[in-house]
Amino acid sequence: MDEKKVREAIEDFKELSIQMRERGFRGASKHCDLAIEALEKQLPMKVEYEGGFSNNGFTRYRMAKCPDCDRWHSSRDEIIYCSKCGQRLDWSE
Repeated sequence: MDEKKVREAIEDFKELSIQMRERGFRGASKHCDLAIEALEKQLPMKVEYEGGFSNNGFTRYRMAKCPDCDRWHSSRDEIIYCSKCGQRLDWSE
């Protein structure tokens, strides 16, 4: 997904949400807010390395937390999305 387009869509939904709320369409405003939340999960957030290690007997892997929900993941896996909250993760240092 193109990060620039996602950011533009988030801004558009924010404005739409405000307009819907001002016109009394609270349900539509809440749906816009939900779309914003889902789109924000598509923007990668850097994992937080905390210095812990996992060891499989041969190789040591760094442990990192999801910046959104604090779930721990091993650098061995380098999963794209957090298995707990769905946040897209950026493993670069």
